[in-house]
Amino acid sequence: MIDLHSHIIYEVDDGPKTLDESIALIKESYSQGVRTIVATSHRRKGMFETPEKLIMQNFLRVKEVAEATFPDLELLYGGELYYSSDLIKKLEQHRVPSYNERRVILLEFSMTTPWKDIQTGVSQVLMLGLRPVIAHIERYNALEFNEERVKELQNMGCYTQVNSNHVLKPQLFGDKEKIFKKRGMYFLEKDLVDVIASDMHNLTSRPPYMLEAYKVVKAKKGASKAKALFETTPKSIIGR
Repeated sequence: MIDLHSHIIYEVDDGPKTLDESIALIKESYSQGVRTIVATSHRRKGMFETPEKLIMQNFLRVKEVAEATFPDLELLYGGELYYSSDLIKKLEQHRVPSYNERRVILLEFSMTTPWKDIQTGVSQVLMLGLRPVIAHIERYNALEFNEERVKELQNMGCYTQVNSNHVLKPQLFGDKEKIFKKRGMYFLEKDLVDVIASDMHNLTSRPPYMLEAYKVVKAKKGASKAKALFETTPKSIIGR
């Protein structure tokens, strides 16, 4: 499997705090069958503004240790880019990373971003010759159970991504992710999902769940669909 959305670089965002935590998180992902992970640390003005030089420095250290430890594992570089006018300027100036230096980016909005602003943001990115992967579409209120809006994004040229834990069955009581899981399953059943990725941050509250999600998709949509969401489409995005 290929994981296109992860927070595995230590001391750069709300992911791992130490190198050991980074390696432990990667170990869990590897044990579930993931062999390529793209490190997509947050880039968000006013919240996550770690210098690119430090993010790359820590990434290279994680990559060195992880690839020496786990056979056939590949770590690639990217970023989860939060939409703003500031982001558009940085994209124009090539100051933030795309997927593996290709013309595809992981684009994030806030939960409450209005539909018109999502359309505007996507259009601005596309005008730069970049193709967005819209991060965790199930989180956005503007897309809630809205087949037509998600189809419009796909028709514009976007890929859609859903988090692995959001295709799992909700817990009966106290599941804070319940609404996201309902939305994620809706998008899956409507064939509106292009990629499933972990968005993993840690081993406690936000672990990978890739194998569990793969099994759910395979059971509900078949082996061919599971392969497309976890391997074939991600592979085309990163150029593998």
